[in-house]
Amino acid sequence: MMKIQIRTNTVTTTIFVLVVLFMGVVATASADSLDAVAVTVAQVKHEQRAQPIRNSGRISHKNEMRLSFKTGGLIEHISVEEGDEVKSGQVLATLDLEEINAQQKRAASNYKKAADDQARHSKLYDDALVSLQVKQSAQSASDGAAAELQIANFNKKLSVIRAPVDGRILKRFVESSELIQSGQPVFLLAARKQGSVVRVGLIDQDIVKVGVGDPAEIFLDAYPGRIFNGAVSEVALSTGSNAGTFEVEISIDDQGFALRSGLIARVEITPVTGDLQYYIPVEAVFKADNGFARVFVLDESKHVVNEVSVEIVEFLPDEVVVRGSLKASDKVIRLGAPYLSDGSPVTVVDGS
Repeated sequence: MMKIQIRTNTVTTTIFVLVVLFMGVVATASADSLDAVAVTVAQVKHEQRAQPIRNSGRISHKNEMRLSFKTGGLIEHISVEEGDEVKSGQVLATLDLEEINAQQKRAASNYKKAADDQARHSKLYDDALVSLQVKQSAQSASDGAAAELQIANFNKKLSVIRAPVDGRILKRFVESSELIQSGQPVFLLAARKQGSVVRVGLIDQDIVKVGVGDPAEIFLDAYPGRIFNGAVSEVALSTGSNAGTFEVEISIDDQGFALRSGLIARVEITPVTGDLQYYIPVEAVFKADNGFARVFVLDESKHVVNEVSVEIVEFLPDEVVVRGSLKASDKVIRLGAPYLSDGSPVTVVDGS
């Protein structure tokens, strides 16, 4: 009986020692777990994306022309109103030709006299009755009179405004019987075949991303809920305004709608090619200030995090475009960053 009791005590003692050792291991592990911060991580995305460029402008016709008279004078007749459709060659307005006809008549008379003098002096020169200098002077006078007559005829021709193309009268600036100056606009004409465009001004960071042919979507308050497709048709090579922006012209598929010149348009241009950039979740950005931020990168081998500075390029709805010392293989801390510092131990509870 005594031998059996001793064995029982030995087994009991052995079990007790094992339990104590196990509890010590558990306690140690629990202490380590309490020091680590539970976090979730996200894979850094290193991708080439085409981010839409958003801006606004005004609808206009591709080819809008200001029509005017070559000479000043009194307007005799205007035959069209704003909004009228016109055909190429159609007479739109005329000046009172009384003064212009008189100028043409005087020029014709001077030319006839100079031409007759030139012919007479040429014959006298052939008969050796006048010098070569006299003959050349007569020739010069005749040439000058011919040029004056040509100018008078040209001015008379441009004393009538004709439609240079088929189109629509967008604006009429004057009325009949008004006295106007040379070159003063009379009509604003939009060519029919060229269609409608919207012109927007882009800053230098955006203009370098845009090229001819890039697709665009146009939104008009005048047609809510409707999207008009378009494409970049022209890209300015230099700034065209005091604001320092570059003008981009976008041709529009009007879908059969009458897009009036002057309508406000919101535009989204999608460049065909995009930059290769780093994308991280918005939640991963920590201590953002003045275009820079801090993120924590997971060191999977040591189960700690390293604090890294990045430059913010752009905020997207769910992501931030950044540049800095990141790698495509990095994982950034998505949730838990406020409780971390450089070198903090972490426990990843969600690797998605």
